[in-house]
Amino acid sequence: MKVLFVFTGGTIGSTVQGDFIGTDRKKPYLLLESYRRTYGIDFEYDTASPYTNLSENNTGSTLCRLMDSVCESAKGDYDGIIVTHGTDTMQYSAAALSYALADVRIPVLLVSSNQPIEHPLANGLVNLRGALRFIAEVGTPGVFVAYQNEGEPVTVHRGTRLCESLAFTDAVYSIYHSFYGTFEEGKPFLKNPAYRELANEMPAIGVQALGEDCKQILRVAPYPGNPYRALTPDVRYILHTSYHSGTVNTEGEQVRAYFAAAKKAAITTFLTGVTPGAAYDSTRLFEELGIVPLYNIAPIAAFIKLWLLTVKYPDTSITCDMMQRSLAADVVPQA
Repeated sequence: MKVLFVFTGGTIGSTVQGDFIGTDRKKPYLLLESYRRTYGIDFEYDTASPYTNLSENNTGSTLCRLMDSVCESAKGDYDGIIVTHGTDTMQYSAAALSYALADVRIPVLLVSSNQPIEHPLANGLVNLRGALRFIAEVGTPGVFVAYQNEGEPVTVHRGTRLCESLAFTDAVYSIYHSFYGTFEEGKPFLKNPAYRELANEMPAIGVQALGEDCKQILRVAPYPGNPYRALTPDVRYILHTSYHSGTVNTEGEQVRAYFAAAKKAAITTFLTGVTPGAAYDSTRLFEELGIVPLYNIAPIAAFIKLWLLTVKYPDTSITCDMMQRSLAADVVPQA
């Protein structure tokens, strides 16, 4: 087996320095040495490092460099690629790689650590073990994340299905608990019997030249008292998250005026966190207000998908159509 390690920094590539945790350019190789001491290395590997930083500092430019590096490397003779990454923005990078590499023929796994690897509670080596076993024993093409929550086995997630991180915890989950499968040491891979996915309904988006930031997409979160401030001229899309029940305020005069102004300015409003089927009365006004529900897709994946499509397709109608189509297993089919 031949594997490429793509080191990007993050906690898994960091060292405690006094009262702070910072990136350490020597750490990636210490990670491999620690893995060698714990599990042994019986595979060939190469290494690459397109950048080194803490993942909270990632931007569109960073995502672009990562996509470009991994997409180019995926053309090589590797059985799999492992990207070491920080936990803070791992969901964004996993989604970007998933959409860029939707037609990849090898497994690509992102691996992170909740603590620097020398910490006794760090899960970095266990996560890396799960990723390498996935490449060797399962080999499913696509982009995945291998991560162990406290008290749980190493879980393999689709890169497009990751939930937002919860405050004060480093746990990783998939929407609808639709993870791909799990590993326990000494046992074979156990695929989630409830896992389902749709075939790709559009081609891979590929690497897009994302700018440092994303001015054309305004992300809005619902909360009581949200003033829905005036829209700026550079906004082309609104990506609005919903409450857990798939709802947002559609009653207040200021809220209705906001959505009406967006509709009049030809700004498309997408709503995430929505499940098709029976819904609350407040959702009846979605069509009137120009709100387009994106069913069964993780909010982070929806944002990255929209950003990539906005760059690739200046035509809004094409982007809106593509947002409704399944790619890289992002839409979770319901029973």
